[in-house]
Amino acid sequence: MAWDDCFDFDRMQFTQPDTKAKEIWRVLRPGGRFVCCSWQKQEDVSWMEAAMLRRYPAIVDDREYMEQRPIGMAYENPEGYEIILRSAGFSEISINIEKMTFVSTDEEEWWRQMQQIGWDSFLENIGTQDADQLEQIKAAIFNDLQPYKHADGIHFEKEVFFVRAEK
Repeated sequence: MAWDDCFDFDRMQFTQPDTKAKEIWRVLRPGGRFVCCSWQKQEDVSWMEAAMLRRYPAIVDDREYMEQRPIGMAYENPEGYEIILRSAGFSEISINIEKMTFVSTDEEEWWRQMQQIGWDSFLENIGTQDADQLEQIKAAIFNDLQPYKHADGIHFEKEVFFVRAEK
């Protein structure tokens, strides 16, 4: 669902009126339950951004990148969701956090996953400008990935939180 369009999760305040939570609350019958989930931490996405900034610092000059960082970079948090849902009238709010290790079989599979979650247009832009440069960046990032490589593949931790609330 995402509320980062109307809520600043760093400052823990609304940036504009929230219509989603209020509409969800409106359509639920009394005692109805709402459940949603969001990523709290995606180590691989954060790592990829840091690696790209190290290997291709010019990315910060890309207006599209600065305005619409790849998916998962919103850094939503459970505390923000509690504020959002309480302000819409929900009660009995509970939050559960689950942490898992995600394993990619190899560097190429991990790279495809990064493309699928939002890096594709940025990588394509770099490749269009200079295909050799993109290959150099990719090789350097693959080299940087080695500490995350285990016998069964590339390991990264992810945390998801589930929020449950009642009308």
